[in-house]
Amino acid sequence: MVTYYCIVNIIFMRVFIQTLLVLATALTISCEKNIDHRYLTINDFYEKNGVALQSYAINGSMGGSFTTPQGTKVTIPANAFKTQSGQAVTGNVTVEFKDIYRKSDMLLSNKPTNTLSGAPLKSGGEFYIKSVWDNSALVLDPAKQISIEQPASLTNGVDSINIMQPFTLFDTSGITGWTPSIADSLRTDARSYIYKIYKLNDPVEEGNWLNCDNATFFNAYPKTHLTLQQLNNPEEYNTQVFLIFKNITTTVRVNMANIGTFPYYYAPQGLECTMVAFGIKNDKLYSSFVPIKITANLSVNFSLKETTTDKFIASLRALD
Repeated sequence: MVTYYCIVNIIFMRVFIQTLLVLATALTISCEKNIDHRYLTINDFYEKNGVALQSYAINGSMGGSFTTPQGTKVTIPANAFKTQSGQAVTGNVTVEFKDIYRKSDMLLSNKPTNTLSGAPLKSGGEFYIKSVWDNSALVLDPAKQISIEQPASLTNGVDSINIMQPFTLFDTSGITGWTPSIADSLRTDARSYIYKIYKLNDPVEEGNWLNCDNATFFNAYPKTHLTLQQLNNPEEYNTQVFLIFKNITTTVRVNMANIGTFPYYYAPQGLECTMVAFGIKNDKLYSSFVPIKITANLSVNFSLKETTTDKFIASLRALD
């Protein structure tokens, strides 16, 4: 009988200990999520939720290629790189790369598809590239070119006519937007946009953000003035406002003009989009999602409400 009770007690203790371990693991995961869901600044939010940087090794003398998890193929010819002083590069070169195709990732990475003036662009995919050797950024040999093959299936297919153009990101002194690139070229086939890079922008230490865009797509729609009005004080949240368009690979930023007022002067009448606003207050995330069908001189009110990162991103992914 004593042996029986001992066995029962041992079994009970094992079950009890396993239960404690499960609870401890759950609490640890919960705490980690809570920590992850707290942000010091808006930039902290972008850094934690934007598309991650990937690194690839390419032999500088022989060249090579790699394909990202999203299907972007990057091809680098032999002897493509030089140091900034003109020295030939041998051995392994580290190529840092990001590729963005989803509208949600454009927002999360703070890379909307605006021109410098704020007009919308239809994107065929954005990417970032930087090459490093011996801890220094490299330049591209003028006689060489890097090929970036972007799968058009990730952005609703190749446009019916060849009107995509290469763009480069201008980001200086708080002024940000995409501008046509005169140094690069772009062509299409049945499945892809093939972006050719002929020169890496200065300063090369910052890397290059590039994009293929249809700059004329929205010309078919009359433009109107859309006003987005925040009812709670945006200065308390450092509110960020974007428009994500339905069935078009376009995510645009709307900047605040006056306190609480976010005007957009390039709103295409007749199209549907969702206003996505978010901000940080007391380390917590707040957001608002408002579906909109754009009509002439439309005004839309919104208020930010506390949310979690998981809920915010899930709502954002549903707009892709």
